[in-house]
Amino acid sequence: MIYKDPTQPIQHRIEDLISRMTVEEKVAQLASSYLDRVTDGGEFSESKMAKAVEDLGIGLLHSFQWGVNRNTLQQMAASNAAQRYLLEKTRLGIPAILTGEGVHGHLSTGATVFPHAIALASSFDTELIGRVASVIAKEARSAGVAQILSPVLDLAREPRWGRVQETYGEDPYLSARMGVAYIKALQGPGPTIDSEHCAAMPKHFAAHGSPEGGINLGPVHAGEREIRDTYLPAFEAAVREAGAMAIMPAYHELDGIPCAASKWLLTKILREEWGFEGYTYSDWEAIDMLHTFHKTAGSLQEAGRQAIEAGMDVEAPQPVCFGRRLLELVQAGQVSISTIDTAVRRVLRAKFLLGLFENPYCDIDHARAVRNCPEHRALARKAAQ
Repeated sequence: MIYKDPTQPIQHRIEDLISRMTVEEKVAQLASSYLDRVTDGGEFSESKMAKAVEDLGIGLLHSFQWGVNRNTLQQMAASNAAQRYLLEKTRLGIPAILTGEGVHGHLSTGATVFPHAIALASSFDTELIGRVASVIAKEARSAGVAQILSPVLDLAREPRWGRVQETYGEDPYLSARMGVAYIKALQGPGPTIDSEHCAAMPKHFAAHGSPEGGINLGPVHAGEREIRDTYLPAFEAAVREAGAMAIMPAYHELDGIPCAASKWLLTKILREEWGFEGYTYSDWEAIDMLHTFHKTAGSLQEAGRQAIEAGMDVEAPQPVCFGRRLLELVQAGQVSISTIDTAVRRVLRAKFLLGLFENPYCDIDHARAVRNCPEHRALARKAAQ
């Protein structure tokens, strides 16, 4: 099989695999699940994993809740078991992308903690932030995490907003330089991503840091000129200069249109103007908010249709609007199979570039040696000084 041969060009592997996939298998790549969902009492549960496969939500698995609340070594064992199940007990053996947070260190117990993004940006030192990102990548990948949900490229222009510390400040140029340095170091030299690096996911696309009243879900009021001149340059640099492999569209509305359903943002600007080739991954519950919050969709299923047709590829954190509801839309002819195939190609491309078909596993002994080691703690101290 061509898709299992690492010597073949990635595009050939993608096309070979997609030609073998059923509609159900394709839709399953476009949604995600919590790692907690496939475990029982902290231990991997084969029956729960089978249910996640049945619910068509196995494209990505989220680890970071585990990292905060559970033992990281236990999380690693569970993620290894989940990957083994996908490779050995599903028809085509497609691995999942394990995600994690990494704004100022891999978000998990036992990882090195660095100063927050706003503090790192105050150094104006792109070489330093590159070194920090390299450590974040190394520690995260050692725990099985291949996709980091960072950096935050929102601008800190609304002091009442409660996430200012995650940003690189209020300046578009500084945010762009810091973001590019972070992404390049996190992903490595390319074109593929090796076992000591991770894919980056700049967020929150776009202008999420300036909500009305400082409320996290508040609308952002800005015209096209301000959006393009102020809020988009850091994201454009992340795509064009740094080659970011994924983008997280936000859950707020921008100039009256929810970002999660904005074809102008997700297709016209991101792909047609900037040439973005990666995948888009919704902010938490951004797609179902089209129905429950923004009221642009009359149902969860309609919310899924609006999002995928706008250019959203993956639903997070669970298959609510995609999964079975998206499958029904395809079967009813309301979403074309070509739209599904386009999104699936983007997800598979990331998995091949990350080398997950060859080795999606983590080594616990290696992780113990790497995570929060003296060298990494010394860098954290230097960054804080």
